[in-house]
Amino acid sequence: MVNFIRSIAYSIVAVTVRKAWNWLTEDVDPIPGTKEFNQEYQSVKFKYQRMKKQKEKYETYRKSR
Repeated sequence: MVNFIRSIAYSIVAVTVRKAWNWLTEDVDPIPGTKEFNQEYQSVKFKYQRMKKQKEKYETYRKSR
């Protein structure tokens, strides 16, 4: 019983520490006008356009059924 409680406690602590570490080490948003910002902006823009096209295809398919 003690081992079970200990393993649950270790698991909760491990998840908490991992999330806190990821939060501390994640990249901040790049400064607008820099090369990194432009690259990230373009990738997000292309992803948005691709998803928008997929949605349009899905809606036309759904309406045609």
